[in-house]
This record gives sequence, structure tokens and C-alpha cells, in this order.
Amino acid sequence: MSEPDFAALRKRVEKAEKVADGYRTELYEAAVTEAMKSTVYGHVSAVARESGINVQHLRDLINKVDPGWLAKASEERQAAKSKRKETA
Repeated sequence: MSEPDFAALRKRVEKAEKVADGYRTELYEAAVTEAMKSTVYGHVSAVARESGINVQHLRDLINKVDPGWLAKASEERQAAKSKRKETA
């Protein structure tokens, strides 16, 4: 049985990690962009589910990009809800 070439294996792993990090960053950016397209209730959760990202992690990423966006989205939902109640 031959001995494993640990140096070569380590290099392959490091290269794969760099590629994976690039893909992960691309996924996160796309998910944040998509999540911020709508303030409809459940949209952020749906994007998190579809992208395979933990919803709290996606919320944290959104807060890094635009602090206060989640609060603004919540306010918009509450205002729309109040408006619907007034017209009913």
C-alpha cells in the first residue's frame, strides 16, 4: 500500500476551499439581493429556504449590507396591514 502524499492532498483541499468560498460569497450576495426585493411577509424566509442559508444568517447578512432594512420592511408590512384593516 502506498503512503498518501499529504502535501498534495493539502494543496487540493486549500484550492477547493478557495473555490467554495467564492461560490459561497456569490450565493450570499445573490440571496441578499433577492431577499431585499420584497418586504412581503415570509419573503426573506422563503429566500433563505430556497438558497439553503439559515434564515438568521441571511438576516445578519442583510443587516451588514443595509442596517435597518429589516426594520423598515417590518414597518411597511405593518402599515399595509393597518391600511387593509381600515378599508375592510
